[in-house]
Amino acid sequence: QCQRCGGEQFTKEGHDREGRPVYRCRSCHRRCTTHSTSAFAGYRFPPDVIALAVRWYLRYRFADAELAELLAERGIHVDPSTLYDWVQHFTPLYQEAARAHRHAPRGKWSIDETYIKVGGVAQYVFRAIDEHGQVIDVFVSPTRDAEAATTFLRRAVTETDVRPHTVTTDKAAIYPPALAVVLGHRQH
Repeated sequence: QCQRCGGEQFTKEGHDREGRPVYRCRSCHRRCTTHSTSAFAGYRFPPDVIALAVRWYLRYRFADAELAELLAERGIHVDPSTLYDWVQHFTPLYQEAARAHRHAPRGKWSIDETYIKVGGVAQYVFRAIDEHGQVIDVFVSPTRDAEAATTFLRRAVTETDVRPHTVTTDKAAIYPPALAVVLGHRQH
């Protein structure tokens, strides 16, 4: 189907520089290839190179400059800012594709929090992980109190539609009241 007009009638019109067949829409006369509808369309580098670079960035947490150096060792010269653009564009696509392959959250959760600075302001990041090691939910709060823990737990339960039967925490005093309010009597 044509991306411009939605037409479904095409005429074959030779090949592009990479040897892919080129088609012309009979309605609007736009030229396209089978690659035209791909997420990689419009990029100068082959899809394999882009996919490899984004995968390495996400899997091994390389900096843009380190990733550019690794690719250069393989004869692929890419500017670090281009790698950054690829990661920004393709990461949500990878996340969406992987979402279908995740396990459904189970009833045994581990909950913790950490202290970070966001823009120079102290914040607490609450995180829930299920028994498969998948992140269930993340919540950022300026305070580390029972109210913040309650808000986090309510949101996590609402988002997943799962009420955990066992919750493991770091035994902080904020969790028992929050667990009692949100989950009732559950094993802690």
